[in-house]
Amino acid sequence: MKRPTLDIKTVEALLARLNPADLERISQSMLDEIDVLVRNRWDAAVKRAAELPGDVRPEKIEALRRKAVRELTAAGAAAGAASASPIVGSVATMLATTAELLWFTSRAGDLILTLAALHGHAEPTVDERRAWVLAVLIYGPAARDGLSNALADAGMGVAVPAASRIPAVTLQSANRLLARHLLRRYGTRRGIVALGRALPLGLGAVIGGGANYRAVTQLVDSASRFFSQMPYSAVDTTGTPIAGRLG
Repeated sequence: MKRPTLDIKTVEALLARLNPADLERISQSMLDEIDVLVRNRWDAAVKRAAELPGDVRPEKIEALRRKAVRELTAAGAAAGAASASPIVGSVATMLATTAELLWFTSRAGDLILTLAALHGHAEPTVDERRAWVLAVLIYGPAARDGLSNALADAGMGVAVPAASRIPAVTLQSANRLLARHLLRRYGTRRGIVALGRALPLGLGAVIGGGANYRAVTQLVDSASRFFSQMPYSAVDTTGTPIAGRLG
């Protein structure tokens, strides 16, 4: 028997089952989770990076990958098995799975910050951390280009590698632009893994450990590529901050 799969059209159809208010709540919940992460967990990421086994960066990255794969694959398999319930399929059940989406987003953010520390990005501002997490989650292997385009749209007008100093206000504006794409871009790739477990299509049984394994390995590869292409800290902290949270 052929196993069902998720494609972009299926994802968009499923998201269409939720009304705009529900989608906005899911999106804002993810942004709130990222906001807490980037404000409070940088020091933990630095400590985690320092404690990883290995003498050189590639060894430490591989150790981090193995650890994350073990943890998140097990969690995904458990969630997939739990979804095989006679009550699944309702929009209410789909919304209930948002908790898993937020948990994965938080863990993914921890991975991204740990990889930033492994690549030697010391003492970044909160806005830098936010930009890193959003760019990698939304654009994956094209994170540098995605951030570069957001900066250009925010008024910078130059590519990321060419920027020697990025005004804080420009980075904050870029983060706001990135935040608008979080649910549509990241949500259709990852969020539906959580939401899809609740569907009466037999998908819950196959969306679990395997999906998390692929997501983690791709995330580590994307973040490592992103940080290896950004050997600088380019925020001009003398700029005037913009009040308010992302979103």
